[in-house]
Amino acid sequence: MEGGTPLFIQKFFQSPKQVGSLFPSSLSLAKKMTAPLCWDHIDIAAELGAGTGVITKEIIRNLKPGSELYIFEKDEEMRKKLKLEFFRNTVCEDARHILSSTGKDQETLDAIFSGLPFANFTRELQNEIVEEVYRSLRPGGILVAFQYSTQMKRTFQSIFRTVEISFVAKNFPPAFVYICEK
Repeated sequence: MEGGTPLFIQKFFQSPKQVGSLFPSSLSLAKKMTAPLCWDHIDIAAELGAGTGVITKEIIRNLKPGSELYIFEKDEEMRKKLKLEFFRNTVCEDARHILSSTGKDQETLDAIFSGLPFANFTRELQNEIVEEVYRSLRPGGILVAFQYSTQMKRTFQSIFRTVEISFVAKNFPPAFVYICEK
């Protein structure tokens, strides 16, 4: 079991709507989320809902030297652990405030990765975060998000130029990966 698994399980039982799953993301899911990107063109990225950092590690492994990664995690205890482990990166709290948290202008980020459990959020919160993601991405920027259903398909299709969905069976629970281009 991965080192962050006990904390992740504890946080799920404390706040299942915020955490979204009983177990952290698998390495298979992390690789599926990072594989389709052209990393040479990513200078500034963000990860929303980093949890215990499984996907964060894979993002950092792919980033070219000098690139910036902003890590967002709402849970205070998980955020503290992320700050210790990924001390070279900026760790932020609220995915509704990507631009103000990063100090970047609109349409600046090249890629945003999301593990946020949108299905557990109110429609209002979903829209608020998706609109902030869209404002944050440069034209041609990519949102890579995983979900446990296809519920967000229409929402993403209504705002992004293209939306592709793939399935990752080697995750518990199995997940859908959305690749959305602005």
